Amino acid sequence: MEFIEDDALPMYIEEDEEEAAAAKQKRRQQSWKPPPPPPTKEEEAKEARDLAMMNKLHEYDPKLGYGCYNRIWFVDFDIFDIDEETQFGPMRFTDSDITDSHELTNSLNVLLVKIMSSDVGFPVNVYGTVIVRDRLDLKCIYIFRRNRHNCQLVQSEGESLILTGPSRGLVFYFDAYFEIDLKIKKDAEISDEQFCKALIDVDVGKFKSNKVARKTVVSWLSEVDFILSYVKNAVEGTVEIRILSGPEAFSGKINACTTNDPNPILLYDSDIDDAITLGNDNRVLQLLRRVVAVSKDQMLIVHYYACSDDQNGYMSHCICEFTPRFKGADKTEITCGVYMLQVKVTWSPVLVH
Repeated sequence: MEFIEDDALPMYIEEDEEEAAAAKQKRRQQSWKPPPPPPTKEEEAKEARDLAMMNKLHEYDPKLGYGCYNRIWFVDFDIFDIDEETQFGPMRFTDSDITDSHELTNSLNVLLVKIMSSDVGFPVNVYGTVIVRDRLDLKCIYIFRRNRHNCQLVQSEGESLILTGPSRGLVFYFDAYFEIDLKIKKDAEISDEQFCKALIDVDVGKFKSNKVARKTVVSWLSEVDFILSYVKNAVEGTVEIRILSGPEAFSGKINACTTNDPNPILLYDSDIDDAITLGNDNRVLQLLRRVVAVSKDQMLIVHYYACSDDQNGYMSHCICEFTPRFKGADKTEITCGVYMLQVKVTWSPVLVH
Protein backbone atom coordinates (compact mmCIF):
# COMPACT_ATOMS: atom_id res chain seq x y z
CA MET A 1 0.00 0.00 0.00
CA GLU A 2 1.35 3.38 -0.99
CA PHE A 3 1.01 6.31 1.40
CA ILE A 4 0.76 9.86 0.16
CA GLU A 5 2.38 12.64 2.12
CA ASP A 6 0.01 15.13 3.79
CA ASP A 7 1.70 18.01 2.02
CA ALA A 8 0.74 16.47 -1.27
CA LEU A 9 -3.02 16.58 -0.50
CA PRO A 10 -4.93 19.40 -2.22
CA MET A 11 -6.46 22.07 0.04
CA TYR A 12 -10.04 21.21 -0.96
CA ILE A 13 -11.48 20.80 2.55
CA GLU A 14 -10.25 24.12 3.89
CA GLU A 15 -11.39 25.98 0.78
CA ASP A 16 -14.84 24.36 1.03
CA GLU A 17 -15.17 25.50 4.63
CA GLU A 18 -14.12 29.03 3.73
CA GLU A 19 -16.58 29.14 0.84
CA ALA A 20 -19.40 27.83 3.04
CA ALA A 21 -18.67 30.42 5.71
CA ALA A 22 -18.55 33.18 3.12
CA ALA A 23 -21.83 32.03 1.58
CA LYS A 24 -23.45 31.88 5.01
CA GLN A 25 -22.28 35.40 5.80
CA LYS A 26 -23.60 36.61 2.45
CA ARG A 27 -27.00 35.03 3.10
CA ARG A 28 -27.06 36.59 6.56
CA GLN A 29 -26.36 40.01 5.10
CA GLN A 30 -29.01 39.56 2.42
CA SER A 31 -31.65 38.49 4.94
CA TRP A 32 -30.84 41.23 7.41
CA LYS A 33 -33.39 43.99 7.46
CA PRO A 34 -32.96 47.31 9.13
CA PRO A 35 -35.21 47.95 12.13
CA PRO A 36 -38.48 49.72 11.30
CA PRO A 37 -38.46 53.47 11.72
CA PRO A 38 -39.97 54.81 14.92
CA PRO A 39 -43.70 55.59 14.69
CA THR A 40 -44.65 59.08 13.65
CA LYS A 41 -46.64 61.36 15.91
CA GLU A 42 -49.72 60.70 13.78
CA GLU A 43 -49.28 56.93 14.14
CA GLU A 44 -48.78 57.24 17.89
CA ALA A 45 -51.92 59.38 18.16
CA LYS A 46 -53.95 56.85 16.16
CA GLU A 47 -52.70 53.98 18.30
CA ALA A 48 -53.70 55.91 21.42
CA ARG A 49 -57.18 56.61 20.01
CA ASP A 50 -57.70 52.97 19.04
CA LEU A 51 -56.57 51.80 22.47
CA ALA A 52 -58.86 54.27 24.22
CA MET A 53 -61.84 53.13 22.13
CA MET A 54 -61.10 49.45 22.71
CA ASN A 55 -60.82 50.07 26.45
CA LYS A 56 -64.18 51.85 26.33
CA LEU A 57 -65.80 48.86 24.60
CA HIS A 58 -64.27 46.34 27.01
CA GLU A 59 -66.23 46.23 30.24
CA TYR A 60 -66.33 44.08 33.35
CA ASP A 61 -69.44 41.91 33.52
CA PRO A 62 -70.32 41.17 37.17
CA LYS A 63 -72.39 38.09 36.28
CA LEU A 64 -69.52 36.52 34.33
CA GLY A 65 -66.80 37.73 36.65
CA TYR A 66 -64.52 38.97 33.87
CA GLY A 67 -64.30 41.66 31.23
CA CYS A 68 -65.45 41.31 27.64
CA TYR A 69 -66.18 43.41 24.58
CA ASN A 70 -69.77 44.58 24.20
CA ARG A 71 -69.46 46.06 20.70
CA ILE A 72 -67.38 45.26 17.62
CA TRP A 73 -63.80 46.30 18.22
CA PHE A 74 -61.88 45.01 15.17
CA VAL A 75 -62.52 47.97 12.85
CA ASP A 76 -60.54 51.11 12.02
CA PHE A 77 -62.24 53.62 14.29
CA ASP A 78 -60.83 56.54 12.29
CA ILE A 79 -62.92 55.64 9.26
CA PHE A 80 -65.68 53.40 10.68
CA ASP A 81 -68.47 54.83 12.85
CA ILE A 82 -69.82 51.99 14.98
CA ASP A 83 -73.02 53.97 15.66
CA GLU A 84 -73.92 54.54 12.01
CA GLU A 85 -77.01 52.76 10.71
CA THR A 86 -76.92 50.76 7.49
CA GLN A 87 -77.66 52.75 4.36
CA PHE A 88 -78.97 49.66 2.57
CA GLY A 89 -82.70 49.16 2.75
CA PRO A 90 -85.02 46.42 1.50
CA MET A 91 -85.84 45.78 -2.17
CA ARG A 92 -82.34 46.78 -3.33
CA PHE A 93 -82.48 44.73 -6.54
CA THR A 94 -86.23 44.50 -7.14
CA ASP A 95 -86.13 46.78 -10.20
CA SER A 96 -82.51 46.19 -11.21
CA ASP A 97 -81.16 44.57 -14.36
CA ILE A 98 -79.54 41.83 -12.30
CA THR A 99 -80.39 38.32 -13.51
CA ASP A 100 -81.12 35.12 -11.63
CA SER A 101 -77.75 33.74 -12.75
CA HIS A 102 -76.21 35.50 -9.75
CA GLU A 103 -75.42 33.24 -6.83
CA LEU A 104 -77.68 33.88 -3.85
CA THR A 105 -76.26 34.40 -0.38
CA ASN A 106 -77.51 32.77 2.81
CA SER A 107 -79.54 34.77 5.29
CA LEU A 108 -80.86 34.75 8.86
CA ASN A 109 -84.33 35.25 10.27
CA VAL A 110 -84.37 36.46 13.87
CA LEU A 111 -87.34 34.52 15.21
CA LEU A 112 -87.30 35.54 18.86
CA VAL A 113 -85.27 37.29 21.53
CA LYS A 114 -86.50 35.88 24.84
CA ILE A 115 -85.81 36.99 28.41
CA MET A 116 -85.12 33.66 30.10
CA SER A 117 -84.15 34.87 33.57
CA SER A 118 -83.86 38.00 35.68
CA ASP A 119 -81.73 38.27 38.80
CA VAL A 120 -84.08 40.96 40.10
CA GLY A 121 -87.27 39.01 39.40
CA PHE A 122 -90.29 39.99 37.33
CA PRO A 123 -91.91 42.16 36.13
CA VAL A 124 -89.21 44.44 34.72
CA ASN A 125 -89.48 47.51 32.49
CA VAL A 126 -86.87 46.98 29.79
CA TYR A 127 -85.46 49.52 27.36
CA GLY A 128 -82.37 49.84 25.20
CA THR A 129 -81.20 48.36 21.91
CA VAL A 130 -80.47 45.10 20.15
CA ILE A 131 -78.41 45.52 16.98
CA VAL A 132 -77.40 43.03 14.30
CA ARG A 133 -74.50 43.58 11.90
CA ASP A 134 -73.94 41.58 8.73
CA ARG A 135 -71.10 41.29 6.24
CA LEU A 136 -72.71 43.61 3.72
CA ASP A 137 -71.48 46.71 5.56
CA LEU A 138 -71.17 45.88 9.31
CA LYS A 139 -73.41 48.88 10.06
CA CYS A 140 -76.15 48.97 12.69
CA ILE A 141 -79.44 47.22 11.91
CA TYR A 142 -81.82 47.66 14.83
CA ILE A 143 -84.15 44.83 15.74
CA PHE A 144 -85.17 46.33 19.11
CA ARG A 145 -84.94 49.99 20.08
CA ARG A 146 -86.83 51.65 22.94
CA ASN A 147 -85.96 54.64 25.07
CA ARG A 148 -86.63 55.07 28.76
CA HIS A 149 -90.04 56.62 28.12
CA ASN A 150 -91.17 53.70 25.95
CA CYS A 151 -90.18 50.61 27.91
CA GLN A 152 -91.46 47.10 27.29
CA LEU A 153 -92.95 45.48 30.37
CA VAL A 154 -91.59 41.94 30.65
CA GLN A 155 -93.81 40.15 33.13
CA SER A 156 -92.39 36.63 33.29
CA GLU A 157 -89.50 34.44 32.20
CA GLY A 158 -89.57 33.25 28.62
CA GLU A 159 -91.33 36.38 27.40
CA SER A 160 -90.09 37.74 24.08
CA LEU A 161 -89.00 41.23 23.22
CA ILE A 162 -91.21 42.89 20.62
CA LEU A 163 -88.91 43.03 17.61
CA THR A 164 -89.15 45.69 14.92
CA GLY A 165 -86.43 44.52 12.54
CA PRO A 166 -84.28 43.79 10.69
CA SER A 167 -85.19 46.38 8.09
CA ARG A 168 -83.74 44.31 5.22
CA GLY A 169 -82.66 40.77 4.46
CA LEU A 170 -79.51 39.90 6.40
CA VAL A 171 -76.43 38.81 4.46
CA PHE A 172 -75.25 35.78 6.44
CA TYR A 173 -71.82 35.43 4.87
CA PHE A 174 -69.66 33.45 7.34
CA ASP A 175 -71.01 35.23 10.42
CA ALA A 176 -73.14 37.98 11.91
CA TYR A 177 -72.79 40.03 15.08
CA PHE A 178 -75.38 40.98 17.69
CA GLU A 179 -74.90 43.79 20.20
CA ILE A 180 -77.23 43.86 23.20
CA ASP A 181 -77.58 46.85 25.51
CA LEU A 182 -80.67 46.53 27.72
CA LYS A 183 -81.46 48.38 30.92
CA ILE A 184 -84.14 48.19 33.61
CA LYS A 185 -86.09 51.34 34.32
CA LYS A 186 -86.30 52.26 38.00
CA ASP A 187 -88.05 55.14 39.76
CA ALA A 188 -85.21 57.53 38.96
CA GLU A 189 -82.98 57.38 35.89
CA ILE A 190 -79.88 57.48 38.05
CA SER A 191 -81.06 54.22 39.62
CA ASP A 192 -81.62 52.38 36.32
CA GLU A 193 -79.76 49.07 36.17
CA GLN A 194 -77.86 47.39 33.38
CA PHE A 195 -79.84 44.27 32.48
CA CYS A 196 -77.81 42.81 29.61
CA LYS A 197 -74.78 44.11 27.71
CA ALA A 198 -72.90 41.84 25.35
CA LEU A 199 -71.48 41.16 21.91
CA ILE A 200 -72.11 37.78 20.31
CA ASP A 201 -70.73 36.31 17.10
CA VAL A 202 -73.05 33.89 15.30
CA ASP A 203 -71.06 31.65 12.97
CA VAL A 204 -72.58 29.89 9.98
CA GLY A 205 -71.03 26.64 11.20
CA LYS A 206 -73.50 26.61 14.08
CA PHE A 207 -76.23 25.71 11.59
CA LYS A 208 -74.58 22.72 9.90
CA SER A 209 -76.99 20.18 11.38
CA ASN A 210 -79.99 22.36 12.25
CA LYS A 211 -81.99 25.04 10.49
CA VAL A 212 -82.82 26.74 13.81
CA ALA A 213 -80.26 27.57 16.48
CA ARG A 214 -80.45 28.99 19.98
CA LYS A 215 -77.78 31.31 21.36
CA THR A 216 -77.92 32.04 25.09
CA VAL A 217 -76.38 35.27 26.36
CA VAL A 218 -75.52 35.32 30.07
CA SER A 219 -74.77 38.88 31.13
CA TRP A 220 -75.20 41.31 34.01
CA LEU A 221 -78.63 40.56 35.52
CA SER A 222 -80.15 38.28 32.91
CA GLU A 223 -80.07 35.37 30.52
CA VAL A 224 -81.33 36.15 27.04
CA ASP A 225 -82.01 33.62 24.29
CA PHE A 226 -81.69 34.38 20.59
CA ILE A 227 -83.69 32.01 18.37
CA LEU A 228 -82.32 32.22 14.83
CA SER A 229 -83.32 30.53 11.59
CA TYR A 230 -80.78 29.76 8.87
CA VAL A 231 -82.01 30.51 5.34
CA LYS A 232 -79.98 29.01 2.50
CA ASN A 233 -79.92 30.65 -0.94
CA ALA A 234 -82.18 33.42 0.25
CA VAL A 235 -84.44 35.96 -1.33
CA GLU A 236 -85.91 38.83 0.65
CA GLY A 237 -89.68 39.23 0.85
CA THR A 238 -91.02 42.64 1.89
CA VAL A 239 -94.65 42.43 3.00
CA GLU A 240 -97.27 45.16 2.59
CA ILE A 241 -100.88 44.68 3.79
CA ARG A 242 -103.72 47.01 2.88
CA ILE A 243 -107.31 47.00 4.23
CA LEU A 244 -109.66 47.06 1.24
CA SER A 245 -112.86 46.82 3.25
CA GLY A 246 -113.93 46.32 6.83
CA PRO A 247 -113.38 48.25 10.08
CA GLU A 248 -110.84 51.06 10.07
CA ALA A 249 -108.63 49.24 12.56
CA PHE A 250 -107.42 45.70 11.96
CA SER A 251 -107.95 43.80 15.19
CA GLY A 252 -105.85 40.65 15.38
CA LYS A 253 -102.43 39.23 14.58
CA ILE A 254 -100.40 38.54 11.45
CA ASN A 255 -97.50 36.08 11.39
CA ALA A 256 -95.18 34.81 8.68
CA CYS A 257 -93.20 31.60 8.33
CA THR A 258 -91.75 29.38 5.61
CA THR A 259 -92.36 25.78 4.61
CA ASN A 260 -88.86 24.98 5.79
CA ASP A 261 -89.35 26.61 9.20
CA PRO A 262 -92.86 26.81 10.69
CA ASN A 263 -91.73 29.02 13.58
CA PRO A 264 -93.79 32.23 13.30
CA ILE A 265 -92.34 35.70 12.81
CA LEU A 266 -94.68 38.30 14.31
CA LEU A 267 -95.50 40.99 11.76
CA TYR A 268 -98.48 42.65 13.45
CA ASP A 269 -100.37 42.50 16.76
CA SER A 270 -103.18 44.91 17.62
CA ASP A 271 -102.79 44.03 21.32
CA ILE A 272 -99.37 45.66 21.46
CA ASP A 273 -99.87 49.07 22.98
CA ASP A 274 -97.56 50.90 20.60
CA ALA A 275 -98.69 49.13 17.42
CA ILE A 276 -100.42 51.40 14.92
CA THR A 277 -103.68 49.64 14.12
CA LEU A 278 -105.14 52.43 11.99
CA GLY A 279 -103.93 52.61 8.41
CA ASN A 280 -102.96 55.82 6.67
CA ASP A 281 -105.01 57.32 3.82
CA ASN A 282 -104.31 54.21 1.76
CA ARG A 283 -105.20 52.02 4.75
CA VAL A 284 -101.82 50.29 4.73
CA LEU A 285 -101.09 48.59 8.04
CA GLN A 286 -98.06 49.73 9.98
CA LEU A 287 -96.30 46.41 10.56
CA LEU A 288 -93.89 45.70 13.39
CA ARG A 289 -91.72 43.83 10.90
CA ARG A 290 -92.14 43.57 7.16
CA VAL A 291 -89.07 41.69 5.89
CA VAL A 292 -88.74 37.90 5.83
CA ALA A 293 -85.93 35.87 4.25
CA VAL A 294 -87.07 32.81 2.29
CA SER A 295 -85.06 30.04 0.63
CA LYS A 296 -85.56 30.10 -3.12
CA ASP A 297 -87.02 26.57 -3.09
CA GLN A 298 -89.40 27.18 -0.17
CA MET A 299 -92.70 29.04 0.26
CA LEU A 300 -93.54 32.16 2.25
CA ILE A 301 -96.67 31.57 4.33
CA VAL A 302 -98.60 34.44 5.92
CA HIS A 303 -101.16 33.70 8.66
CA TYR A 304 -103.95 36.17 9.50
CA TYR A 305 -105.93 36.03 12.74
CA ALA A 306 -108.79 38.54 12.64
CA CYS A 307 -111.00 39.23 15.65
CA SER A 308 -114.74 39.62 15.09
CA ASP A 309 -116.35 43.01 15.69
CA ASP A 310 -119.11 41.74 18.01
CA GLN A 311 -116.94 41.29 21.12
CA ASN A 312 -117.62 37.55 21.31
CA GLY A 313 -113.96 36.69 21.07
CA TYR A 314 -114.31 34.71 17.84
CA MET A 315 -111.21 34.83 15.63
CA SER A 316 -111.01 34.03 11.93
CA HIS A 317 -107.85 32.38 10.60
CA CYS A 318 -106.75 32.67 6.98
CA ILE A 319 -103.56 31.70 5.14
CA CYS A 320 -101.95 32.80 1.90
CA GLU A 321 -98.79 31.41 0.33
CA PHE A 322 -96.23 32.97 -1.98
CA THR A 323 -93.64 31.32 -4.18
CA PRO A 324 -90.34 33.25 -3.98
CA ARG A 325 -89.08 35.03 -7.05
CA PHE A 326 -85.64 36.44 -7.78
CA LYS A 327 -87.16 39.91 -8.10
CA GLY A 328 -90.45 41.60 -8.86
CA ALA A 329 -93.63 41.48 -6.78
CA ASP A 330 -96.73 39.34 -6.13
CA LYS A 331 -100.12 40.56 -5.02
CA THR A 332 -103.26 38.78 -3.82
CA GLU A 333 -106.53 39.55 -2.03
CA ILE A 334 -108.03 37.54 0.82
CA THR A 335 -111.10 37.75 3.02
CA CYS A 336 -110.51 37.11 6.71
CA GLY A 337 -113.51 37.58 8.97
CA VAL A 338 -114.95 41.04 8.41
CA TYR A 339 -111.86 42.23 6.52
CA MET A 340 -110.87 42.14 2.91
CA LEU A 341 -107.10 42.53 2.65
CA GLN A 342 -104.68 43.08 -0.19
CA VAL A 343 -101.30 41.45 0.42
CA LYS A 344 -98.26 42.39 -1.61
CA VAL A 345 -94.82 40.77 -1.37
CA THR A 346 -91.90 42.47 -3.10
CA TRP A 347 -88.95 40.21 -3.86
CA SER A 348 -85.25 40.96 -4.01
CA PRO A 349 -82.23 38.61 -4.01
CA VAL A 350 -79.97 38.53 -0.97
CA LEU A 351 -76.49 39.23 -2.35
CA VAL A 352 -73.23 39.92 -0.59
CA HIS A 353 -72.34 42.88 -2.83
